[in-house]
Amino acid sequence: MKVVHSPHHIGHNPPKEFISNHVEAYGESPERAELILEALMDTPDAEITRAEHFDLRHFYKIHAPSYLEYLQTAYEEWVAAGLWPEGIMPEFFALGHMRDRPPSRSPEGKAGFYMTDSCTMIVKGTWEAIRFSGFTALTGAKHLLRGERFVFSLCRPPGHHAGYDYAGGYCFVNNAGLAAKFLQDQGELDDTGSIKVAILDLDFHHGNGTQDVVQHLENILLVSIHGDPDYSYPYLTGFTSENTTKNINYPLPPGTNDNDYFLIFREAIASIRQFGAKYLVVSLGVDTFEMDQLGNFRLSSGIYGLLSGYLINELPVPVLIVMEGGYNIEFLAKNVVSFLTPFLVQMKSIKQK
Repeated sequence: MKVVHSPHHIGHNPPKEFISNHVEAYGESPERAELILEALMDTPDAEITRAEHFDLRHFYKIHAPSYLEYLQTAYEEWVAAGLWPEGIMPEFFALGHMRDRPPSRSPEGKAGFYMTDSCTMIVKGTWEAIRFSGFTALTGAKHLLRGERFVFSLCRPPGHHAGYDYAGGYCFVNNAGLAAKFLQDQGELDDTGSIKVAILDLDFHHGNGTQDVVQHLENILLVSIHGDPDYSYPYLTGFTSENTTKNINYPLPPGTNDNDYFLIFREAIASIRQFGAKYLVVSLGVDTFEMDQLGNFRLSSGIYGLLSGYLINELPVPVLIVMEGGYNIEFLAKNVVSFLTPFLVQMKSIKQK
């Protein structure tokens, strides 16, 4: 099984974030991806490969041009204006009708327009990391089109909170949406003359960015299982009342355990099967783990392999897994490897035949 990564993620290393009324070390650290990569380097049948380069036109298919242009120039404009060189953190946020007009020309105004929270920071190396995180997702999708059955893209920064024209929740470019659109554009058309792609978001937090992105696309379905937004970030999206033909939300209460989660997981897989997806992109977050500091579920390490094993049996389609959240450093790599193991075993079995 191919594992795609890029060392460029290390350049995105913000010093701190403002969360729950206090400042602390940035939770989405380079250490996360490095620990996962180290574990996979020691995992049999995991074939480590580097991200390839792609034209940025793929990014423009899922994000607003003005937003992408902001990400590319934000830090340099911020520093040139004499602002805090440690990184960009908004001091206000554009709400409601304020988003109906273009942002002001000031770096502070742009930050408040394009960023949705104070726990997401842009530093000097952020754009390069963003770019290669997207390339990592696109490389994984390209491997599926070349005939691979399962691929893991170790994307960092993560992407599922990045919307059509905004960043948030540690996310800047929507990697899952980027890969899904690429698969749709580059894959072979089915009998209906189109390609259906599903995104299954398993991160603890609702993928509000992915939900926003898919509203601008056709024949891409988001199915998300996440913590009840009444109690969990991003708080304002992820309710069942938002369900449409383009997204299906399964919000679950605090304390959700293995058994309760698995029952909903089966429903989610059934929804994707009914949709008739030709490809599946999994936004993998293991912050659903019982000891993750940013979640309130009670899932064990053992459940992750059971989930992916069930997925393989029920959905016989090519699968790309892209990395999202998971913040318990002690168990992060173990939980990711647990989810990937059934894919690794299946790939080994296929190649031996």
